[in-house]
Amino acid sequence: MNNAKHKFVESHWLTFAMKGAISVVAGLCLMFAPKNDLSVMTQIVGWTMFGLAFIEIANVLYRSRRSHNWGFPLILGLIELSIAIALLYTIDPTKTADELTWLRIIYLSSYVVFASVVTIVMGFASFNNITDRFMWVVNGMIGSVIAFMMLGGTNLGAVAHIEMFGTYLMVNGLTDLFFGVHSKEEMLEEYAQKVSSKKKVAAKSTSKKGKK
Repeated sequence: MNNAKHKFVESHWLTFAMKGAISVVAGLCLMFAPKNDLSVMTQIVGWTMFGLAFIEIANVLYRSRRSHNWGFPLILGLIELSIAIALLYTIDPTKTADELTWLRIIYLSSYVVFASVVTIVMGFASFNNITDRFMWVVNGMIGSVIAFMMLGGTNLGAVAHIEMFGTYLMVNGLTDLFFGVHSKEEMLEEYAQKVSSKKKVAAKSTSKKGKK
């Protein structure tokens, strides 16, 4: 992309579009899920993280074949996968509600902090285009605020924390969707420019041959 200067944004536009779609749908589901059924909300979050991890790990394969830097997508994918496994399979059901709440807060808020800080850094380091930079940095700042609200609101209960995480998913998902669509548009523009340049070169070559 013309406005990008960092390897992370060389991921295929579908990576951002699919992660964005999953995040937005999950955020909506968490907002409208039964508030008295914590297990359903936990399942939604767990399977959402599993889906995000699958896409990110697939992105690693895409990037590695093109000699792009694949270290960060792999780290992010493994973190998302570990949270999914923790939420879906490894939390001891015999623990008390307070213990489970703390575990969920630690898992989800840590992920939001990590992803948000990286988003801010990527925003400043990866874009010449001021719109894309602003979008990523603001997204990361909102995520950081949500993470600190989750850590500071331990008395709100598990449902409230999962709802805050759903809000983060919505914000991050909308950013990914917008960026994915924008990336596709830039890719098509670059392709059109390349085709146009080739046609001009071919026309000049034909013109020279005709004069001879």
